[in-house]
Amino acid sequence: MSKKTKTPKRTKTAKKATYRVLARQPLSIDVAAKQIDLSIQGVPSSIAIRPAHSAPARQKEVGGSILAIEFEGEHDTDLMAAARDGFELIEDFLSAVSLVSGSTFGPSTLDQVARLGAGKEENCEFVQFLQLPNHHWPEAISEPMIKSVRGLLAHWDGLESGKRLRRAARRYREAAGRLDDIAAFQGAYIGLEAMEPPLAKMVGLTPGTELMKGKCEHCGGEYARKKNTLVGVRAFVLDGLDPGSADPRRKGDWKLINTLRNDLMHGLADEGELRSRPFDALIASMHYLHDAISICSHASDQYSEKYRLARAFPWVLAGSYTTRSWKDLSEWDRIIETSEFKWVSHEGHGLVPEIHIVNHGKKDLGGVFARLGKPISFATMSDVQPLSNMLMD
Repeated sequence: MSKKTKTPKRTKTAKKATYRVLARQPLSIDVAAKQIDLSIQGVPSSIAIRPAHSAPARQKEVGGSILAIEFEGEHDTDLMAAARDGFELIEDFLSAVSLVSGSTFGPSTLDQVARLGAGKEENCEFVQFLQLPNHHWPEAISEPMIKSVRGLLAHWDGLESGKRLRRAARRYREAAGRLDDIAAFQGAYIGLEAMEPPLAKMVGLTPGTELMKGKCEHCGGEYARKKNTLVGVRAFVLDGLDPGSADPRRKGDWKLINTLRNDLMHGLADEGELRSRPFDALIASMHYLHDAISICSHASDQYSEKYRLARAFPWVLAGSYTTRSWKDLSEWDRIIETSEFKWVSHEGHGLVPEIHIVNHGKKDLGGVFARLGKPISFATMSDVQPLSNMLMD
């Protein structure tokens, strides 16, 4: 009697879409090849780089390069995730170029992401990232604030720990002004490290040292050894010497700050996998650094239970249009031509941002101006908060 054999089920091939990501680099660079086909992180990709300016004098004076990458992915990938994936591939490519050529690349910026299906005439979805310039702090430095500033500076001059307080305050200021959450967090953590001696002495601990006791596995003899750790900072964050009895939220903050610092310092995690950890750790570390400096500077009036850090999330132009194909990768640029933002007077609202857009023959072009409610590092399309609709002929 023969046995029936089961015919294996055919697995459906997942539908693919073509993605393109556009980025800008402050260094102007010429590349011999018009388009480079290669594999990055196992992803077959095509990359094109061109200087932002053709005139040699402008290349030296202003700089800038435009980078475009094309790759395939699942058709339903969130566009924000696709933007991060493509940007990471571009960064890997530039890092390899820097090692080979010695090029002094600066931080790149994400400019646009787009998706195109595989049909004869498909809907192209895209998001352009727009930076609204706003370099003026909205709150005037008042006389009461200046009085507090005088008090801080006087204590930094008079206290034994004044030099450390100054160093910590500089790291706080620098971290507040950085837009890169990872770099800002690392600066804030260095500020906390500078605060270790005064924080440890405040609770009667030896700065930077923890006494660890144990027993020898072989002879049973007891021993004690010193372990280097931020005991003062830990006690300040946990609000006590006993980690077991600390508030769960404070324990969570300490674990977040400490583990992220360890992962970054020792290269244990890819930046693309960190998601919201740098942003969350930055807010927590800045709060504790702010309060530690205030308390150790005898300025307890600056201590705050709640803490807010000013962060500028980008505006976006999100939309779609109908097309059969894209331009060559080496010529691909912003789908919608936009002017730079300008601040103009409005009768009812004071200064408001103004931007001009131009449609160069895109069919069925429509979309929205929006604010991104979270950092690009972990935002999704659900975080796009529309401000106004547009439909262009």
